[in-house]
Amino acid sequence: MNFSFPCLLIYFLSLIYSTIPDDVDRVALLAIKSQISDDPHGILNSWNHSLPVCQWYGVTCGTRHPDRVVSIRLVSKDLVGTVSPYVGNLSFLHHFYLTNNTFTGHIPSQIGHLLRLRYLGLENNTFEGEIPANISNCINLKGLGLAGNHLFGAIPHQLGLLSKLEVLTIHKNRLTGDLINSVIINMTSLQRLSASYNYFQGSIPNNIGATLKNLTFFSVGDNKISGTIPPSFYNLSHLQVFDISINRFEGILPLDIGFRFPRLTIFSIGENFFHGNLPSSLSNLTQLVELSVYSNNFTGKIMFSAGSMPNLLYFDVSFNYLGIGEADDLSFLQTLINCSHLQLLQCSSNNFGGILPESLGNLTTELTELEFGQNQISGNIPRGLFNLIHLKRLNLEQNQLTGHLSPLIGIKVTELQAFNCRKNNLIGNIPYSLGNLSWLSWLYLGHNKFEGMIPTSLGNCTNLLYLSLTHNNLNGALSPHLFHASMLIELNLHQNRLQGVIPVEITQLSNLVALDISENAFSGELPTSLSGCTSLVSLSMGGNLFSGNIPQSFKSLTSLSFLNLSNNRLYGVIPDFLARFSLMALDLSFNNFEGEVPRIGVFSNYTALKILRNNKLCGGIPELHLPRCHNNTTETESKRTGRLSVAVTVIIVVASLIVGVSTMSLVYFLLCFRRKQNKLSQISSFNLKEPFFKVSYAMLLKATDRFSQANLLGAGRFGCVYKGVLDPESSMVVAVKVINLEEEAATKSFMAECETLRNIRHRNLLKIVTACSSADFQGNEFKALVYEFMPNGNLQQWIHIDHHHRPLSLLQRVNIAIDVASALDYLHNSCQVPIIHCDLKPSNILLDADMVANVGDFGLARFYSHTIANNSSSVAVKGTVGYAAPEYGLGSMVSKEGDIYSYGIVLIEMMTAKSPIDTMFEGDLDLHKYAKSAALSDHIDPTLLDDGVSASNKIDRKLGCIKSVIEIGVKCSVESPQDRMRIEDVIEELQITRDVLNELDVTGIMQSKK
Repeated sequence: MNFSFPCLLIYFLSLIYSTIPDDVDRVALLAIKSQISDDPHGILNSWNHSLPVCQWYGVTCGTRHPDRVVSIRLVSKDLVGTVSPYVGNLSFLHHFYLTNNTFTGHIPSQIGHLLRLRYLGLENNTFEGEIPANISNCINLKGLGLAGNHLFGAIPHQLGLLSKLEVLTIHKNRLTGDLINSVIINMTSLQRLSASYNYFQGSIPNNIGATLKNLTFFSVGDNKISGTIPPSFYNLSHLQVFDISINRFEGILPLDIGFRFPRLTIFSIGENFFHGNLPSSLSNLTQLVELSVYSNNFTGKIMFSAGSMPNLLYFDVSFNYLGIGEADDLSFLQTLINCSHLQLLQCSSNNFGGILPESLGNLTTELTELEFGQNQISGNIPRGLFNLIHLKRLNLEQNQLTGHLSPLIGIKVTELQAFNCRKNNLIGNIPYSLGNLSWLSWLYLGHNKFEGMIPTSLGNCTNLLYLSLTHNNLNGALSPHLFHASMLIELNLHQNRLQGVIPVEITQLSNLVALDISENAFSGELPTSLSGCTSLVSLSMGGNLFSGNIPQSFKSLTSLSFLNLSNNRLYGVIPDFLARFSLMALDLSFNNFEGEVPRIGVFSNYTALKILRNNKLCGGIPELHLPRCHNNTTETESKRTGRLSVAVTVIIVVASLIVGVSTMSLVYFLLCFRRKQNKLSQISSFNLKEPFFKVSYAMLLKATDRFSQANLLGAGRFGCVYKGVLDPESSMVVAVKVINLEEEAATKSFMAECETLRNIRHRNLLKIVTACSSADFQGNEFKALVYEFMPNGNLQQWIHIDHHHRPLSLLQRVNIAIDVASALDYLHNSCQVPIIHCDLKPSNILLDADMVANVGDFGLARFYSHTIANNSSSVAVKGTVGYAAPEYGLGSMVSKEGDIYSYGIVLIEMMTAKSPIDTMFEGDLDLHKYAKSAALSDHIDPTLLDDGVSASNKIDRKLGCIKSVIEIGVKCSVESPQDRMRIEDVIEELQITRDVLNELDVTGIMQSKK
C-alpha cells in the first residue's frame, strides 16, 4: 500500500492520539455541537460534561478502543449549522452520518485526516463549494454520500485513489467536468454510482467493462454526457440499474442487450439520440421494473414481449417514431396483460396506427396513467378501457378517434385527474357523467365535433383547474352551475355556437387567469360581474354579439395583459383605465367605438394595438393614421382632412398589397432555407451551430417562475420576453422569448430568427442559448428562443431616460454606435451569405453588463443574394415605421443600404433624444431633415453636455464630436440608397471621434489632479 508523506504523518499522529483518553474526542464533539445553530428536537442536550462521551446521543464508541468515538449518526434531526473542522480530530471515526439535515457552508477539508473513515454520509443538506480533494486521504472509505447539496466544480481527480470505494452518491448537485474518465474509471471496487442531476460532460471510456467489473448501479441521468455506449459496457453482467436519461448519447442498441444484462431492473435511456429498432432481446429482461426509452429516434414496430416481466411498473416509449401506421402496430399491448403491477403506460407521440384493442381492459387495474396521444390511432374508444378503474391520467389527444365518448368514463372510472382527447373526431354530447369526477383538474375536449349543451354537472368538479371545449359545435346558454367549479384557472370555450348572456355567477371564478369565449353568439352587455375575476391575465370575448360600453367595473381587472373585444357591437369611448393597464395586446377592432384614442400604455405601442374599423375614433399615435380630434373644424380644414383621408386610404391599400406580397415572398424564402424539422416532441431543440442546451417547456416554466409578471421584460407582436435562470450551476440568467403562435407570422419569424442565428457569431450580436420547439403540459404547441440576458436593457430605455437609468455619456454613445456598426459590418460583409437585419432600432439594441451593445431580434432578417435581389416579385419586409428605408415603402428589395438607413436614424436619435415617430414630425418634416437643417444647439440631447465641465474649449470639442456623429447619421439616412455611407467608412469615422473623446477624458483627469 502506497502512502504519501502527509498521509503517513497523519497516520502516526492518529496512533499517538490513540493513547490519549477520550478528552480529544470530547473536545472535538463539543466543537461540532458549538457550530450547530438550531437543534429543534434537543437531541444534543446529552452532549455535556455530565455524561461519558460514549453515552451521548448518536455517538458510538469502539470495542477495541472503548473510549474512542467510531461512529456519529445524526440523521433526519432538522439540525441547522456548519460542520466544525474539529471533526478531523476524531481519528478513530469509522462512520459519520449527517444525512437529511440543513448543514451549510463548505465540507471541512479536515475530514481528510480521518484515515479510518469508511462511510461518510452528508446527503440532503445545503453544503456548498467544491468537494475537498484531500478526502482522497481516507483510503479506507467504502461509501461516500454527498448527494442533494449545492456542491459545484469538478470532482477532484484525486478521489480516483479511493480504490476501496464501493458506493458514490453525488446526484442533485451542480458538479461539472468529465466525471467518468477522470475519476470513476480508477475506482476499481465501485459497485454503485449515482451522479444524476449535475452538469457532467465527457463520455464513457472504452475500457469501463474491464475496469469496473463489480458495477451494479450506474445512474448518470440529466447531465451533458455524450458519445456512444462502448461495447465493453455491455460486459457488466451484474448491472441492475442503468440510467443515462437526459444526456447526449447516440447510437443503436445491440441486438443481444437483453442477454447481456439479465439482472437489469431499471433501463432508462430517455431523452437521448438513440436510433434504430428496439431489440427483441429486451424480452429477456425478466426482472425489469422500469423500461423508459422516451424521446429518442427509435423506429419500426415493437417486436419484444413484456409477457415475461411480471414486476414491470413503468413502460414509456413515448416521443419516438415507433410504429408504421399499420393495423397491428399496437399488438405488443397484448403482452402487457401479464404485468400485474403496471402503473404507467406511455405511448404518446409515435407513428402507431390501428385501433385501441378491446383487450386494454384486461390490463391490471393498478394502471394509473395511460397515454396514446399524438399517433395515428383510429376507431372508437374501446369500452374495455373503462375497466381501468384507477386511472388518474388518460391522454388520447391528436389521433383519428371517432364515435361517442362513453358515459362509463365517469361511472366506472371515477379517479381521473387529467383527461385529454382533444383534436379527434368524437361526436355526440359531452357525457353528463363527467361531473362525477370529483378529482378532475384537467379536461381537454377541444377540436372535436361534440354538440349539445355543456353539461351543468361539470360544476360538480370542484377541483377543476383547466377546462377547454374549444372548436366544437356546442350550443345553448351557459348554466350558472358551471361556475361552481370555482377553482378554474383557464376556461376556453372558443369557437362554438354558444349563446345568451354570461351568468353573473362568473364572478365566483376568482382564480381565473385565462377566459376565452370568442367566436360564439353571446349577447347582451359585457358582464360587469367579470370584475370579480381579478386574477384575469387573458380575456378574449371577440366575435360575439356583445353591445354597449366597456363597463367601468372592468377597471378592477388590473392584472390583464391580453384583451380582445373585437368583432362585437360595442360603442362609446375607450375607457381611460385601459391605458393604465400593463397590456401587452389589445384588440378593439370591428366595433363602433368613438372619441379620442389615448396615447399612453398599450395605446403607445402600434404593434400591440388593433382598432381597425372603428370609424368614429380620432387622435392616438401617428402610426394609427386617425384623424385629429377637433371640436370646431373649418370648411377648409374639412376639405384638407378629406384629401388627407383619401391619401391615407391610398397609402393603406398600397401598403397592404406590399405587405401581402412580402408575406408570400417571406414564406417562399423560408421554405427554401428551412431545414427539415423533426416531429413535434415534448422536449426538442433546434440543432444550431453550437451544442446548445436541450430545454423543455417545464425547464423554461421553472426558469421564469411560471412566466410570472415580475419576470416580464417586454412584449411585442410576435411574443413576450421573460427573465429567467436556466442553469442553476452558474446561475445563468437568460431572456426567454415566448412566441405568440396566435399571431400568423410569428412562426415564420421564429424560423427566420433560428435560421439567421444558426449562421452568425459575433461579439456585438445577441447570443442565443437555445431554441425550443416543444409542447406544454397540455400538449399545446410551444416555441421559444432563449438568449443571453442583457442586464442593462435596451438602448431605447437609455436614450429616452426613465427613472431606472442615468444619462449615457457621449463617449458611451459613440462606443455603442461603433458596436452596432461592427455588427452590421459582420452581417453584411463577413457572413457566407450576407444577412440583412431589416429591423434595426434602439429597442433591438441590447446592452450587457459592460454596456457593450448587442444587436438582437432577427425575426425579420433576410439572407441576401443576387437571386433574391433581382427577383422583382420578392417584395421586402417593411420593418418598423420611422426606421425602415423609404424605398421599402415603394416595393424595393431588402438591401444593405436599407440597414444603413435605419442605422443613420438610430445615430441621430442617440444624439438628439428625438424619436422618428415623435408627434413634432408632421408633413414633410422627419428626423433626417430635422437633424440636417436645425441649429446644432437646438436639437442635441442636453444631457450630452451636462457633465459639470465649464471649460469652453472642451465644450467646443465635444460639440464638434456631436456634430460629426450627427453628420454621419444624416449621410447614412439620405433618400437615395446609393448615396448612403458604407458601413466600413462609418466605423472609421466614429473611431476617430472616439479617439478625440478619449483624449478629452484623459486631459480632464490630468487637469483635475492639478
